[in-house]
Amino acid sequence: ESAEERCHALQLIEFANKRNLPVKLQGLEVPNTEWDSPQEVWRDVLKVEQGCTANLLRVAEAANDCQDYAMLAFLNSFHVVQVNSEDSIGKIIAKVTDESKTPGILRRLDHELGLEACRI
Repeated sequence: ESAEERCHALQLIEFANKRNLPVKLQGLEVPNTEWDSPQEVWRDVLKVEQGCTANLLRVAEAANDCQDYAMLAFLNSFHVVQVNSEDSIGKIIAKVTDESKTPGILRRLDHELGLEACRI
């Protein structure tokens, strides 16, 4: 997942550089590393994705205000990725929450996510 996020960041920087747009990098918040349950882990993951979506929407809003249609077109694929990511995480949260009713679902989910990571 982090490799994918780095790739997205590099795509944004490359696009900005091609257009001579200024890029100002800022530090990232240190993510939480302690949780009491798998649900808390995935809820934190969802919050991070929602934060990424909000940031992406702010960039799109600024591009729209400046009538930078090339930037808006470039951002479209990122919007789709965010929608799909939030949807996938929501489904994972539902599965994890259901763990008490479906013993072994965490092992199965771990297996599924491992297979998905191999496809990327």
